[in-house]
Amino acid sequence: MWNLPKPGADMAEILFIAPLPELAELAKEWSAQGMSARGQAGIDVQVARMEDGVRLALAAEKQGYQVLVSRGVTSWMIRKAQVSLPLVDVLIGGFDILKAYVQAKELGSTIGIADVDEIIQEVDSFEAIMGERFVKYIVSDQHEDILKGIVFLKQAGVDVVIGKVAMANEARKLGMHGVVISSGREAVARALAEASRVLDVRKQEKRRTEQLKAILDFTYDGVIALDEKGRISVFNPVVEKLSGWPAEKAIGRFVSEVLPKSHCQALLQTGNPEIGEIMEIGGAKVVANRIPIKVDNRVEGVVTTFQPIDRLQRLEHKVRRTLADRGHLAKHHFDDILGQSEPIKDVIRLAREYAMVDSTVLLHGKTGTGKELFAQAIHNVSPRKKRPFVAINCAALPENLLESELFGYVEGAFTGARKGGKAGVFEMAHGGTLFLDEVGEMTPSLQARLLRVLEEGEIMRLGDNSILPVDVRLVAATHRDLQKMIADGSFREDLFYRLNVLSLVIPPLVVRGADILLIARHFLAEFSLKMQRKVGGLSPEAQQVMLGYPWPGNIRELRNAMERLVMLTWERTITAEDMKKAMLLADTVSGSEKSSRESAQNRGDAADLHNELESVEIRLIKKTLEACDGNKTEAARRLGISRTTLWRKLQE
Repeated sequence: MWNLPKPGADMAEILFIAPLPELAELAKEWSAQGMSARGQAGIDVQVARMEDGVRLALAAEKQGYQVLVSRGVTSWMIRKAQVSLPLVDVLIGGFDILKAYVQAKELGSTIGIADVDEIIQEVDSFEAIMGERFVKYIVSDQHEDILKGIVFLKQAGVDVVIGKVAMANEARKLGMHGVVISSGREAVARALAEASRVLDVRKQEKRRTEQLKAILDFTYDGVIALDEKGRISVFNPVVEKLSGWPAEKAIGRFVSEVLPKSHCQALLQTGNPEIGEIMEIGGAKVVANRIPIKVDNRVEGVVTTFQPIDRLQRLEHKVRRTLADRGHLAKHHFDDILGQSEPIKDVIRLAREYAMVDSTVLLHGKTGTGKELFAQAIHNVSPRKKRPFVAINCAALPENLLESELFGYVEGAFTGARKGGKAGVFEMAHGGTLFLDEVGEMTPSLQARLLRVLEEGEIMRLGDNSILPVDVRLVAATHRDLQKMIADGSFREDLFYRLNVLSLVIPPLVVRGADILLIARHFLAEFSLKMQRKVGGLSPEAQQVMLGYPWPGNIRELRNAMERLVMLTWERTITAEDMKKAMLLADTVSGSEKSSRESAQNRGDAADLHNELESVEIRLIKKTLEACDGNKTEAARRLGISRTTLWRKLQE
């Protein structure tokens, strides 16, 4: 019984099984002097031949050695025993053969050799150099073949046999001289250096294997790998759980037997990757990516990764809810901004240009024109689109709360402060975009703090004395006339110029012409679907009511009106009266007064509607001309009509 120590942190991992004591001494000498001097792995050396060497190799495998080294027939027998450890041979070189030849010439004139093919080839080269001829016999790793070879040499008149220990011993038994081809220091050194290299490679492969195993075992993705025949080679715990098959039973089987509905093997024929495919694993629907493994343009296997659909849905819901709750998600894009009029197209074109730079943008626009929609769209095409988008309404909070929301606070900064403190929106938007809506509602003291942040790129939390750098692209919005506020002292002039680097005026609905109808139809479709109610089309009279109304609440008011309209009407054409009710223009009193008023209205409905629309249209045209300083071309553009139409209406 071989009693080998189990390698530990400081112990050797290479075992040299030496068939001869002198070979063992060379190995020990080189291990002590050569390998330790180079900082390489040490070795254990044991003397054992043939069957004893095999038993030693098997014991070494169980004790945890990593690499074996041996020589000659002993190496052959270890390989034949299928020991799983890598085995390095001490090879015989030309110098070793030369030494054996010199000894053999002193014992006889006819020299023979029986050995494996590799050694016979070395002898062929030696013959060519020395002009000497050997009687040669190529043997396999079978002991019977060795004996057969020695008999052949005896019959050929050989006096001296050179070879390994087994061959020399057999020659002596048959009355011939035997000379062992011994391995010199150089051969041992080469073998041990190769063993050290194999050990390093083995350790690297082991590390990679363990890393891959950890990834496969702890990833949330299911992973299946197939060989070129469609047999399973990797089957990780996620697949085990879904399929009900343990990995030890699944590996080695054809995937069609284990997972008949997965169709993983199809890629072995097509070689085409399949991304985002729906497949079934153990009754569960999963989203799978199937990738062929190609070697020299040949498909040698398939790897399939997947996640259960219900898990993906839960994760998506969680991410969306988290981002939406924190205001970190910009949902809208420029494609969401409806309109074909020149005013809105001009603003969108300019906003796209502004999005490509990092300067501050100030959005001017009346209530309900869609300023935040533009802010989100700008962010979503900017270089910061993959970073946070944080929005805050400055008019929605009192001064003290707004200050803490903007800049954050540390624990104990004020009564009721959250334990651990809280990050402000500037910190939350770091690297992304911060949208300050209704910036004109800020108090002068907050305006001063905001100006400093914009100038320095730094913030200080409430109750703290440390400075935090922030990288934020600011988009601000207001419906107020900030220049008028500067004149009356309620808004800082220096902050205005810091905000108004890039200016964007969002046009009110009243100057967008037929866009009103386009947007109205969009909202009608949205609410019809949401409420599951069908509504008819807009009558010409209803359209005229909408086009003639100034829409002071802009798109927000229009949206509310369309929501009411869906509730008021049912599968019939929308009349002017329907529209006026939805727009809260119709009289809504009840009782006899309402009846008499409705009766009077019915009698003169056409005339009243015409007069009302005409009056609104006149006021709108006059107001637009005043805003354009009498420039009819610009007024026509804002009204969404041609210059000819404007001229005709002015003539009328």
